[in-house]
Amino acid sequence: MRLHVPLMLLALAGDAALSAQQSRRWTGPSEPVYVVTRNRYASGFTPDGPTARFGDLIMIQIWSPRRRQADNYKIGERAGLFAGGERVGSVKIARVAGLQCNSSAALVSADSGFRFSKNTFALATNAPEVRSHSSARREPTLEERAHAARIAISEFKKQGFAAAVAGRTRVEHLDTTDVDGSGKRWMIGSAAVTTRNARHQLFFVARGDNAESTIELSHYHRTKDLEDGKDSLNLLFADQLDLDGDGTDELIVEVRGYENEEFWIYQRRNGSWAQVWTGGRGSC
Repeated sequence: MRLHVPLMLLALAGDAALSAQQSRRWTGPSEPVYVVTRNRYASGFTPDGPTARFGDLIMIQIWSPRRRQADNYKIGERAGLFAGGERVGSVKIARVAGLQCNSSAALVSADSGFRFSKNTFALATNAPEVRSHSSARREPTLEERAHAARIAISEFKKQGFAAAVAGRTRVEHLDTTDVDGSGKRWMIGSAAVTTRNARHQLFFVARGDNAESTIELSHYHRTKDLEDGKDSLNLLFADQLDLDGDGTDELIVEVRGYENEEFWIYQRRNGSWAQVWTGGRGSC
């Protein structure tokens, strides 16, 4: 892990996020919210000691009701654990360690049989506003994956891509889920196409899993640095949970750049998704 080269990529993204917060202020829950996952971000040493190791189960604060409060982890504290909007147990803080050059994380243990693979995300909180439900998140069918590819191709065409280029689109991640208990499926995914001079990335949320689906969120990014990816911005659906008790889950999206990461919280309002918060920032 390199610890001496500060990056500004996500700081710029954070400015845009702050504008979104100001225009669509989100009250949020009354207790902190955390992402729980295996550490894949950084491992090494800081002036305060060693960071979390790769593979450690860590908890990163992504929301505080006091908004700009620094991360506050209490050793021995427990928090409810949620996956796909469903309560699956709890986690307990064992110790606190550095993560990136400017962030920290709690190393935790889970008390349930919920399994964390390398790329699994879950959420943790003790907020009383949270409304849990049975998880409806699942892997897509072949038909749903094919439809997601058509969605991505269509969105790339809207960016001005020729049909032949857009046709090379690959869906890299895809989940289907229900966010409001209506039984209607949502498809949440990311796709990419690489051209001679850039890598083009798309994150999308679509209501419906067939030809009549509606695009409710589309986020496009172009990475020009194909060698090192210093201008990359990768969005990945992490998890969902009704954090404010309004009956519709918020979506938590992992955003990774070059030696940095953060988490965006999206809320659904009037048939579209708005980014209402940015948390869990870490960078070197």
